[in-house]
Amino acid sequence: MKPALPILFLAAFGASADAQPDARAAAAASARYAVDAPWTASISKSDPSKLHINIIENRHGTLGTSVPIAELNGLTAEELKGTGRPVTFVLRRESGTITFSGRFANGTGQGTLHYDADPAFFARLAAMGVRNDLTDRRTNVLALPMLDVRSDYIEALRREGAFVDLSDYIGMRAVNVRPEMVHELKPLIAGTLRASDMMALAALGVTPAYVREMRTAYRTLTASDLSSMKALGVKPADIGQFKAIGLDVSPEDAAGMKALGVTPDYVAEMRAAGARIRTPGDAQSFRALGISPAAVKRTVAHGRPNPSASDVMEANVRF
Repeated sequence: MKPALPILFLAAFGASADAQPDARAAAAASARYAVDAPWTASISKSDPSKLHINIIENRHGTLGTSVPIAELNGLTAEELKGTGRPVTFVLRRESGTITFSGRFANGTGQGTLHYDADPAFFARLAAMGVRNDLTDRRTNVLALPMLDVRSDYIEALRREGAFVDLSDYIGMRAVNVRPEMVHELKPLIAGTLRASDMMALAALGVTPAYVREMRTAYRTLTASDLSSMKALGVKPADIGQFKAIGLDVSPEDAAGMKALGVTPDYVAEMRAAGARIRTPGDAQSFRALGISPAAVKRTVAHGRPNPSASDVMEANVRF
């Protein structure tokens, strides 16, 4: 039994030696993403259960987001409403831990923070094939813990075909792109959904229900069509009204007319005055040039029946 002791000793020694490079690699990975930055915070006006935190990560950008107070370990309601005594609290996320130090008075605070990245998180992303484009730029690193960008969230988006860089996943998380939303929208939209498309649609509040309603007017819709129409407030009812007066509008037409303030009533009034409006482009030309029904009537009175927008402009110069 005696020889067993040296064998055990050598085994233990070998395990310790092997662990040292792993520990050094983990420490190096964590140090690569370590961030120290100033912060300010105040209780959210829209939701008193959250603390709105603003961080200046570097001289090129800031990050502001609300975090549930319950997730800030070590910060009590009494300290939030305190009179300026020092406080320390922690936000723990899969991507790492942020330690905040500072002072609060009457619900408003400021101080400095330190972020310790979790190397295991970045190892999981690497194993998934996610390109980490934060490595060189070292920007938006704090968005990972502040927005709670998790590996399961990224994995779910990748299952929906979103194979993008880490910064893109941060952007999608920031505007609340949900994997289930992407899953539902994909069969309703023509073409491939890019990360920028997903972010635009989520930011504008484009829902599957909105897309289905628009498809009653247009069989084929791209993400760009939907973004522009939603941003301008185009509704399915608007399309039906234009069709009712004989204008067959495309998604681009709908967005353009909405942007210029062209309405079915405007078209009807201009036509009643004698304007030649046969296409959405005609209607946009009259509106963009600020032509009134009175100007159309003057042109007609001077011998230009059913004038185009250019006819009206020429007549106004001559007469």
